[in-house]
Amino acid sequence: MLNYKKPHYAWTILASCILLKIGLGGVVMCIAGNFVTPVVRELGSSVSEFTTLVSVKAAAMALMFTAAAKILASRKIGYVMGIAALAQILGIALMATYNSVYMFYFSGALIGIGAAFTGYVAVPVLINMWFKEKTGTVLGIVMAVEKVAVIMYTMLSAQFIVKFGWRKSYVILALISLLVSVPALFLLVKTPEEKGIEPYGAENTADNLEENKIKEPGFTRKEALRMPLFYLVWFTCMLYSVACGVQQYIANFSTMEMQQTITFGSTAAMAVSLGCAVSSTVLGYINDKFGVKAGLAWGAFFYAVGYGLMIMSIDNPELIIVASVLVGFGGVMYSVQSPLLVRSVLGDKNYSSIWALMMVGNSLIGAFSFSPIGLFYDISGSYKGAFIMAIALHIIAFLIGSKSVNMSIKIRQTGKIK
Repeated sequence: MLNYKKPHYAWTILASCILLKIGLGGVVMCIAGNFVTPVVRELGSSVSEFTTLVSVKAAAMALMFTAAAKILASRKIGYVMGIAALAQILGIALMATYNSVYMFYFSGALIGIGAAFTGYVAVPVLINMWFKEKTGTVLGIVMAVEKVAVIMYTMLSAQFIVKFGWRKSYVILALISLLVSVPALFLLVKTPEEKGIEPYGAENTADNLEENKIKEPGFTRKEALRMPLFYLVWFTCMLYSVACGVQQYIANFSTMEMQQTITFGSTAAMAVSLGCAVSSTVLGYINDKFGVKAGLAWGAFFYAVGYGLMIMSIDNPELIIVASVLVGFGGVMYSVQSPLLVRSVLGDKNYSSIWALMMVGNSLIGAFSFSPIGLFYDISGSYKGAFIMAIALHIIAFLIGSKSVNMSIKIRQTGKIK
């Protein structure tokens, strides 16, 4: 008789995170997008007035990150994330009832507050707690699912709007989120200790550390704030935050600078998303197999090649789609590489509070730097300068990030905190 070995509960955590991204993460990323034109036409507002809800969402999320980390650390994580998910779903459903564009800002704030508990802080922290091996691969899988979900909901929302109108479409998306994401949250358990088990791969990790006579890094938030190492890592993450904003202008580059059709611009944006989806899993695996510095090099290489081809496409438009895919390969450094870099360099001890603090700065600088990127076109009539900037930011991030990894290794070997 064959002996059946029960799968580690960490894989249930992974499945829950995937359902969360399918049911909620993808929908939240599509609350404007295809809705801009029908909402603006019906309510008689400007595009910028409506899309401000995205900025409100981002600001609310950023301001709640540190509070979210504290609450998630001290409460039942399934309940907290469940309430946060319901808040976001309510915010989406309420948008079907609004008759003034300014009312959308309330939903933006509600969704942003909820997303602070279910998005870029909660998922990396959960995965870090449950996986001591394959952390990068698992995080990459989750982020890849979110990218695919965004593509799926972008297409679905367009069909819903045409068939049912924008108001009913918001209700439909809210119902999908409710049915898919909320049940999965009740499977979440914050720590392996609560289940009476070790994290996945904990035994092998401990053996490797002992064999190499290296102390596992782990700094408290107070210790980290006094270390230059902390600020090097944080600055690296901020560089990625700014750089990832450039890829969101590729559709504009295609239609405005290259005078291509809106359909072509949409295809280019889709190509970036597909590149990101593929790269998320591959980049996570590279971090697990070859180390964090290899992941940093991946981003620098593909951004340089991708945006290099994008610049060449100014004279050869047929290169745009290929260039977009390659940009997508390097376009997940913020969502995948950054949390893995922070964990690798600063360790597990206070990872949740350290990462939450960093995410406040990362999100705010990303939000405030996004609009100024458009000035490259406004001033020069070309996005070429923005593309060159993105390449430079990734190269600098590679150099500074690699330096921080080397410093962390030295601290682990010597035990001296500088």
